[in-house]
Amino acid sequence: MSVDVLQGRTMGQGQLPAPMIEVRAVSKNFGPTRALIDVSISVASGEMRALVGRNGAGKSTMVSLLTGLLAPDRGELLIGGMPPASAQAVACVYQHSRLVPAMSVAENIMMGGYPRGTWGQISWPRLREAASRELEPWGLANIASRLVEEIDPVQAKVVEICRALARSPRVVLLDEPTAGLDRRDAERLFDFIGQLKERAVTLIYVSHHLDEIYRLCDSATVLRDARHIVTAKLGDLPKQALIDAMVGQQTQSPFLGHSDSKTRSAVELPRVEEGIRLEVKGLTVTQQVVDVDLAVRRGECVGIAGLEGSGKAEFGSALAGLIKPDAGVVRIDGESFRLGDVRAALRAGIGYVPQNRHAQGMVTLLPVSENATMTATRMLARPLIPGLLDVLFQSDREKAYERLARQWQIVAASPQQLIGELSGGNQQKCVMARGLATDPKVLVLQNPTAGIDVAAKASIMRSLRDILARGASVVVISEDADDFALCSRVVVLNRGRVGRELGAEWSEGELVAAMQGVE
Repeated sequence: MSVDVLQGRTMGQGQLPAPMIEVRAVSKNFGPTRALIDVSISVASGEMRALVGRNGAGKSTMVSLLTGLLAPDRGELLIGGMPPASAQAVACVYQHSRLVPAMSVAENIMMGGYPRGTWGQISWPRLREAASRELEPWGLANIASRLVEEIDPVQAKVVEICRALARSPRVVLLDEPTAGLDRRDAERLFDFIGQLKERAVTLIYVSHHLDEIYRLCDSATVLRDARHIVTAKLGDLPKQALIDAMVGQQTQSPFLGHSDSKTRSAVELPRVEEGIRLEVKGLTVTQQVVDVDLAVRRGECVGIAGLEGSGKAEFGSALAGLIKPDAGVVRIDGESFRLGDVRAALRAGIGYVPQNRHAQGMVTLLPVSENATMTATRMLARPLIPGLLDVLFQSDREKAYERLARQWQIVAASPQQLIGELSGGNQQKCVMARGLATDPKVLVLQNPTAGIDVAAKASIMRSLRDILARGASVVVISEDADDFALCSRVVVLNRGRVGRELGAEWSEGELVAAMQGVE
């Protein structure tokens, strides 16, 4: 079943109950960015519908419209025949927890609707009783008085679901509900969601994991490039057809250098030298990374791909010394170093760019020069009293920054400008420069082009090509196909293990299928 057959169609619907959700020719723009374009879908009352699409497809915008956080620029969206803001009948369980850890489970569930006594005071017995009623069907009434920080991740997710149901919604949105859960906990959550399906509530399930969707949902709606591509019963839609709908047959990418998603051969890859630069053996991090091996040659760029929860982020963090593995050995040019130690990783020759520049990659109130050279202070310092006291002169820091700024084309008013005042692209280039400040032998990049424009992406790719030409090795960790433009191969992780390895000529469809575990 090809995408052409599915394009813009609604399949296999048959005679369904009256729609609970109606989206009629909805469009939404954010400045010049078209987030949704003339989207029309409907969801029947009591149905569990998956909302599927690659990053940037329009899923988050659709969720915000359904919850009433945003209003469409054009078109109409109705919940039970009423606009979302008026209906007050939509609840959302978000990917990242909205619970308050230091408050009790009962307080979190009833937040915003605490029962009151005669004089307006909170009635704590009635509050605990109401929360226990919500928890009872899940067999968790005994946790109502416990603090959220004391319960396990699955219980916390169920508490969020209970908080949503406490408002008696007609529609519940589940946004990546298994994010952050290992396989065992995800299985427990599936059992709870199975119970949720038995209630008279319409469910929208947002997930990148197709195995979850086919296990739990009745039907799926696919968005791609802000447009509705297909809605179908999952029994009528094979996984490969769903992947084809997500990816599309034509992929225009200034980085991959191709117009047909079946080939990537138009890209001129960097020349790879002989000799192993990075060797990973049996790396294991609890249940997140399981016995992973990897070898990267000098001058080679290798991609690590996978969905959220695949273990790719933990793999990168382990290489950089941010987390200590349970087992495994990492060698640079044949020399092993102590794992779980950032300084040891830096001394061994590993540079690192974290996946979220805002949360992990920069100090917004410090100058751009300090952010760019933060990892190189020991290298830049001069001995004042040999063996006892080193001094870092500001002039030396700024000279090092100016060299990095030229290399990475960082645009700033001066070395003293605060990094928080720069554009997103220049912030990311500064974070990338810091990863190179120590002249590493191996550069580990997590989501290197996230949240930046096309021009900034192209600039980063040019700089990476120069780095590879000098013999450094690069490991790119991402789920964005464009980030793998310079990779000679892409290793795909599934549930912490190596699933497949894609050679130099791969398509985005093959990459997505491998990430989903589809052969």
